[in-house]
Amino acid sequence: MEIVYLIDRLESLINEAKRLPLTSGVIVNQDEFLKIIDQMRINIPLEIREARRLKEERKEVIARAQAEAEKIVAEAKGQVDGLLTDEELLKAAREESAKIIEQARREAEKIRKGADEYAIEVLGQLQDQLMALQTTIQNGLDYLQGPASRE
Repeated sequence: MEIVYLIDRLESLINEAKRLPLTSGVIVNQDEFLKIIDQMRINIPLEIREARRLKEERKEVIARAQAEAEKIVAEAKGQVDGLLTDEELLKAAREESAKIIEQARREAEKIRKGADEYAIEVLGQLQDQLMALQTTIQNGLDYLQGPASRE
């Protein structure tokens, strides 16, 4: 901001200068005036270069911020997609789990029916054998207790 200071000095120099009677002209110290102009010639290119550098730096900062924002948005979209994928996988797993449970229930029912049928068959055979054994026992008792105990 050196240039603003130099402009203020020029303005002060003109405001403090002696006025020429009946004109808008003033008398200024030529050496002082030229000295300020020389300083302006030196400072203006420096300040222009500094302004250009700041402008370029600003562009770079904006570009980095834009790239970072795009990266964040892309990551967020990826996370949303991942969550959707996870949700879909969870849903599929639940459906598969329900199918497996239903299949296991049907298999258990089938096995239970088979076991019941086998038990009925075995118990029926045991009943028949028991009845045959009971008949044999009864016949043996009847024979042994028969007419006069076989004297």
